[in-house]
Amino acid sequence: MKKLALRHSVAVVALVGGAFPFSSAMAQTVAGPDQVRAESTADQGIGEIVVTAQKRAQNLSDVGITIAVASGEQLQTAGVVDVGQLAAVVPSFTASTSSLGSPVFSLRGINFNSFQRSAPPAVATYIDEAPLPYPQMTQAMLLDIERLEVLKGPQGTLFGQNATAGSINAIAAKPTSVLSAGFQVDVDNWGQTTLQGFVSGPISDTLRARVAAGTTQFGGWQKGYFLNNQKNGDQNKGSARLLLDWEPTDRLKISTNFNASFDRSEQLQPQIVDITLANPAAPSPNLLLYRDHPARRARDADFDLGLDTRAKNHMYQAVLRVDYDITDDLTFTSLTNYIDWSSRTPFDNDGSASLQQVSTQISEIKTFTQEVRLTGKIPSANINYVLGASYANDDIVEGADQVYYAYSGFPPNSPARWIYDLGQRASAVFANLDYEIAPGLTLTGGARYTETRQKINGCTFDRGGGGIAGTAGFLAQIGADVFYGPGVRNVASAYLPGGCATIDDTGASPTFLPSFTDQSQKEHNVSWRAGVNYKVAPDNLLYALVSRGYKAGTYPVIINFFQSGVKGVKQEELTSYEVGAKLSFLDRRVQFNLSGFYYDYKNKQFFSYQPVFAGLTTATLLNIPKSKVKGIDAELITRLTPELTVRGAITYIDTKVGRFNGFDFTGARFDFTGSEFNFAPPVAATADAEYRTGIGGDLEGFVGGSLTYNARTFADLGEPDRFKVPAYTLLDARIGIESSHGWRVSVWGRNLTNEYYWNSVNSGGDESNRVAGAPRTFGASFGYRF
Repeated sequence: MKKLALRHSVAVVALVGGAFPFSSAMAQTVAGPDQVRAESTADQGIGEIVVTAQKRAQNLSDVGITIAVASGEQLQTAGVVDVGQLAAVVPSFTASTSSLGSPVFSLRGINFNSFQRSAPPAVATYIDEAPLPYPQMTQAMLLDIERLEVLKGPQGTLFGQNATAGSINAIAAKPTSVLSAGFQVDVDNWGQTTLQGFVSGPISDTLRARVAAGTTQFGGWQKGYFLNNQKNGDQNKGSARLLLDWEPTDRLKISTNFNASFDRSEQLQPQIVDITLANPAAPSPNLLLYRDHPARRARDADFDLGLDTRAKNHMYQAVLRVDYDITDDLTFTSLTNYIDWSSRTPFDNDGSASLQQVSTQISEIKTFTQEVRLTGKIPSANINYVLGASYANDDIVEGADQVYYAYSGFPPNSPARWIYDLGQRASAVFANLDYEIAPGLTLTGGARYTETRQKINGCTFDRGGGGIAGTAGFLAQIGADVFYGPGVRNVASAYLPGGCATIDDTGASPTFLPSFTDQSQKEHNVSWRAGVNYKVAPDNLLYALVSRGYKAGTYPVIINFFQSGVKGVKQEELTSYEVGAKLSFLDRRVQFNLSGFYYDYKNKQFFSYQPVFAGLTTATLLNIPKSKVKGIDAELITRLTPELTVRGAITYIDTKVGRFNGFDFTGARFDFTGSEFNFAPPVAATADAEYRTGIGGDLEGFVGGSLTYNARTFADLGEPDRFKVPAYTLLDARIGIESSHGWRVSVWGRNLTNEYYWNSVNSGGDESNRVAGAPRTFGASFGYRF
């Protein structure tokens, strides 16, 4: 406890002492009515930032929501190239890895820990307001962006369901009216090389274009340490974006955003933690060797000899946006979005070089969304409003090929495949209104009605080895004998190699024969919010906000031996109560943002286990009736001199499961009441300081350092020690030179103390494993802007 308290104290000191870089370029990224004032003070203070958190341009200091904003330059400086690395600049954001390699995003402790790619997330992601509805679709989201807006708390009114934790919106850098171009290349000591570039400019008087592309190659830092000496982690991925802005008239603007990306990288493999045999009577001798040889450093990663760890992922996205000014005070917007995503991702489940379990996750998703809205204002009444409707439809094929070579719970060499067709559909209407009832005093409110439908059809199959069919037949026969009496029904012979292996154990008269899953569910909800904003002074805001959001229900896509395990979970509901202040001092040289929040959480969805019959349990998804979260967000930015900028941010949360009794990962009955949420560190902080000074002629030098801290958390509910993720602190540093002629060069180091940390712990069946973060890394960057 003393050690934990000391770490928390260090994080609090970091809040006062630093921040991630807030350069003069960022300070002048402004627009709107305050642009002149912001530019006039940018050489001394902190310029105003414009955000689109409420689907209209507003100064950040006018929006009564906790928002973290980072420019594209900030993200590059911090080494953030994908959403999974945002913890370096956004406290309370965590990105973890599920047991099959899928990303799990969390904000303020709110997440959905599921290894299926089609699981509706708790953190919604967007590119220019076009949804990327599943976390794995964010690979190229940060290519050539102007800024990133992270909204904390439920955003269901304007951004729809699946944003109970918050939303992340990347604002792409837009086509310019003059010809410009640039590139940046980064190389590190592992050989990883990242190159990004863009070209932007006018094609005609009414048409502008911007093309951006990037690639990351090489850089494998994982290495076998016990039973093999293989190297892993080389990158091979690329992305491209084409933006077209056409303005045929003063009132009409048509924009397109085409994105494409691929990933053929070697996927990071897990490390073995300890042995947890499902069947102690049938252990694998090679696996048992790891009891005395656990991984001890970040690079350690044994995996099956010759395993091809390269992913086969691609995504294509097309976005069409039409904005038409009906009048000077009313704009019609149509936003059409189509995505085609495909993924084959290999994962050595056991984290060892012993041939145990290997999976390849399969995902095919086609998603279509359409939103139309009217954005207007009534100047005479001091009213701003948004009215709209949206539709989303996802067609999904989800599953995995898994070979149980030596898993003690199945016969040797038992290949399986679970594959399901899923559909997720949502229709909604929404409205939001801001009403300035007196100078500086604004009431805000809104609501969204959503109707959803989910469906699932498929089965778990024996893939020809007979082991899965034999296991299913054995379990089915036990069920039939228990239910109908010994020998009354012979069902085991119905389970054949290559056939369906899911047992019909539901209903008043279960057959215990192989059966395909075919289910659907419909739900509806009303998200809403109501708040008050009070401008104490032009740069100072006090606010209070009550809001409610929902996350859609879903079905579990896992190895399902029992139909009773394939049941839909209900939508979850989160009601947030938040008060905050955004305060500016000393002629905008100091900015202090503070918010406190309380979440009332109903029907939290989580991955767990349930009993079936004869003492057997099966994995499934469940709802926890009641839970709660309370916490504080604080941010401090100082620019007391033009040369020195410091910034720090910290989040404290206290998460608790309400009264709930269930089953843990061993199948034992467990009381989860009072447990912390998984992936919810009580304290998270970021800090950075940067000093800039002229060094002669047109050159400016800079030096900076940053800190990222996350307190200990757990990868599973119930706070099991085996699934503990220890606290960690990462220190980075950089030094470089910029020229007014457009070039910039720097050298940097990340994780300078070579901290050994990991972002998750998972059960692999006969063992537990974890995915470690990168070790100490040094590199250099060079960029040029024409």
